[in-house]
Amino acid sequence: MGGRSRRRCVFNLPVLVVLAWAIAVPATQAQSSPPTGSGDPLALYHALAAFDLAGGSAQAKNVVLKRDRAEISFEGTFYFETPIDGKIRGAVFIGKGTVHAPAPDSVFEKDNLQRMLHADAVDSDFKTAVLRFSDDSIAAMKLTVVPGGAPPEQAVKLAAESSPRLLKETGANVAARIAASILNNETPGFFYAEFDKGSRGRFSFILDYQGRLPTANFELDGGEDGLFYAFDSDIEYPDIWMAFFSLADYQNRIVEYSDAHAEVNISRYDMDVDVRDWKHMKLEARMKMTALADGVRAIPLMINETLSAADNARLKKAMRLESARMADGSAIAAVQEDWEGNVTLFLSAPLAKGQVIEPVLDFQGDFLIGLPTGDLPARYVRADCWYPRHENLSRAQFDMIFHHKKGTRVASVGEKVRELETPDHDMLTEWRMDQPVDLVTFAVGSFDVFNAKAKMENGGDLELDYYRVHDPGAFSNAAVKTDFMLAEMSNCVRYFSAIFGAYPYSRFGAAYHPFPFGQGFPTLLMLPRSDLSSKYTYSFIAHETSHEWWGDLVQWRSYRDQWLSEGFADYSGVLYTETRDKDRSSARDLLREMHDELLEPPQTLTGVGKGRLVDIGPIILGHRLTTRESFGAYQTLIYKKGALVLRMLQFLFTDPSTGNSEAFLDMMKDFVARYANRSASTEDFEAVANEHFLTTPLARQYQLKNLDWFFQQWVYESALPSYQLSYSVEPQRDGSAIVHCDVSQQNVPPQWLMFLPIRLTFGKNKSAWGAVAAYGTDRRMNFHVPTAPDSVELDPDRWILSDKTTTVRLPNAP
Repeated sequence: MGGRSRRRCVFNLPVLVVLAWAIAVPATQAQSSPPTGSGDPLALYHALAAFDLAGGSAQAKNVVLKRDRAEISFEGTFYFETPIDGKIRGAVFIGKGTVHAPAPDSVFEKDNLQRMLHADAVDSDFKTAVLRFSDDSIAAMKLTVVPGGAPPEQAVKLAAESSPRLLKETGANVAARIAASILNNETPGFFYAEFDKGSRGRFSFILDYQGRLPTANFELDGGEDGLFYAFDSDIEYPDIWMAFFSLADYQNRIVEYSDAHAEVNISRYDMDVDVRDWKHMKLEARMKMTALADGVRAIPLMINETLSAADNARLKKAMRLESARMADGSAIAAVQEDWEGNVTLFLSAPLAKGQVIEPVLDFQGDFLIGLPTGDLPARYVRADCWYPRHENLSRAQFDMIFHHKKGTRVASVGEKVRELETPDHDMLTEWRMDQPVDLVTFAVGSFDVFNAKAKMENGGDLELDYYRVHDPGAFSNAAVKTDFMLAEMSNCVRYFSAIFGAYPYSRFGAAYHPFPFGQGFPTLLMLPRSDLSSKYTYSFIAHETSHEWWGDLVQWRSYRDQWLSEGFADYSGVLYTETRDKDRSSARDLLREMHDELLEPPQTLTGVGKGRLVDIGPIILGHRLTTRESFGAYQTLIYKKGALVLRMLQFLFTDPSTGNSEAFLDMMKDFVARYANRSASTEDFEAVANEHFLTTPLARQYQLKNLDWFFQQWVYESALPSYQLSYSVEPQRDGSAIVHCDVSQQNVPPQWLMFLPIRLTFGKNKSAWGAVAAYGTDRRMNFHVPTAPDSVELDPDRWILSDKTTTVRLPNAP
């Protein structure tokens, strides 16, 4: 949720002990320019953006700058930016230097560095560096600044090229970030460095204790303060070499989420959207903002940030700011540069905590998405970056008025309030979402609307609608069987309402879109053609429908928790598909395909990589699992492994003797109820699971107090065991038998614990179920049964994720 959240995540890695360093004494500063920051925020920004190297120079010999885990050495000459309000905020260095930054005590970060750099740390020399900061970097280096003197042409060129390149490659405006840091009195401040002409080529280091650039421009909203990255021109995207929390966070094992440093909370949007031009979209966004701290003068907002640098999309397609004002008409100073994925508002006076303002921003841009050929009479908006937001996935209410061409309709989130023809013979449609949600989207096109009602478990009717492209005969992929789609939507929403809790909204709709993926937003699905009766169609529509619960009603807390949405949705698709097939073979096929996908090698930029996707990293790493050396890892691990982890959890909640898993569904329903209209972390889910697990037969039998071991192994680690059951049967004189079992597990740490189902078959139609514990390399056990079984099988339905699971029968014991 938005707001100055103080909820924290526990960092589940070993403590890293580090040494602190002394605070350096202030350096001698050059003569300062007239004050530009305190009275005029926009002048402060422009001074920072100019990056004028007229602030003097300094010789560096054996100078070492420590910024968190990074140690940077310099031997050469610094050329400084003109001081702003008496302080230097940037410099260009020419000479010789080195960077050393060891990986944190994280298996993934160490493995990632090996994949990306074939090293255990970020180590490189450099000959040039560009530094931008609002912290005490100059003082920490203890440099004596000599005023005057013209910088060399090389230094001037480095200063001129750095910021535009950063904007193009990442969307980050470093001058705006430093201005906000100064105006909002951030402590500690911000630091950015770009290094070049060394063994690693050009790469950058960001240290942002407020998490603004990591969140807005690298989608790292889990509390990371720092990262090293290099822009990859082959994929036109930054490769993150290493991301990390602060040294203090690793020592304390407690991390604040990035939104702990939010300046404002946006609780409502009133938006006027003009889409009468198929390409050129206009937006007026009025926001209700509440200050979350005293002294806020700069408000950064995200927009366009997920548009790619590829094909100049962020430059050509971006929503560009036209004007900014308060609701009373007074102007607001604001900046948005070419290529930028942000807008920053500069206020003339600081806000007091709790103060409410209503900025109104006007944008326009070629933002609507259609088929490359332009043949489809419909356009779509990229939902994650088309309107301004302060924090990632914060919740708000929405009222959206759309102006569109006659003969077209708009499908969006919430309730359709009105749809009418205007005096100028265009159309006006208003959609309203009074229940706070995290994201909204829309489609506009020549749609026909088909309606139905779903009979819900509570006896009421849920309104269903499906927006299909008009006259689909001309567009074969759009010729969707609407009866099938509405029937499946009805089946899915009723099924999930029964097992996860009542459907949380007042309508449920879907719209056709021509892209090879689906999306589930509150009240609205975006679906390609998916109207063939098959296991893939059933699981696909069910997956997207379940997002009404997983991702919409209950949000993931940060990118590290995305498996709570996508993994849960994938498994929800399996559960639903199982109900569509009497012998459950379709669901088994889906599960087998999920498992097999984990064993595939990763794809790299140059072809097939080494190893297996399952070994890339734990699912707690979210989208960071995908790099140039591991394409496809995010989709496979977050979706597929996430689903299989949830399936294993279902088994642990199931009564082995009866197969009853109501306890699992009760737990899931309780999780939804507790976190409805909120965000939840993996730790939150683990806490709910722990509470319910205590009453399960397995927990009582083995006196288990929690599931911490399970989450550590399957969510925070990436091992994939192999299991084998070797057994023999010893008949007894009374007709009973003793089954001698040896359970072994391989390719896991010594303390790995797992419970596995076993099936004993007696004759043709009789069987009994139980559970065995695997711990360590080998575990032996015996159990007594009334009669000798014909066979014993270890996990025949593959409830437990493994590389291989096998059963070996030994000769009967004498």
